[in-house]
Amino acid sequence: MKTAVVAGFVAAACVVGLTAGRALAQDAKAGAEIYTKAGCAKCHGDSGAGDGAMGLKLKDKPSNWAAGGGGLKDLDDAKIAESIKKGGGAVGKSKAMPAYPKLSDAEVQSVVAYVKTLKK
Repeated sequence: MKTAVVAGFVAAACVVGLTAGRALAQDAKAGAEIYTKAGCAKCHGDSGAGDGAMGLKLKDKPSNWAAGGGGLKDLDDAKIAESIKKGGGAVGKSKAMPAYPKLSDAEVQSVVAYVKTLKK
């Protein structure tokens, strides 16, 4: 009986893990579209290297997420989401990072999932 219960828990954990992995991939895909439509690449660049045309003109350059995570490495998901929703100044980053308060929480979480894929 105990073996069957343990096997059931293991199987359930695998299903949950696979489902969560697919959900994160879908969130990241949606996040990539939002990243583009919201204009994030204008400063952060297409690959998150901080090399967007507008970003290159800023005094405080966007960090290079593609090289070691840049400014993302110090932020958990909640802080990344807060920086998107409220702007960089809200989390102690550059005040040049604008806020995107019109994005829904789900859209923000999708962008978070996407930018995390840019970290190398």
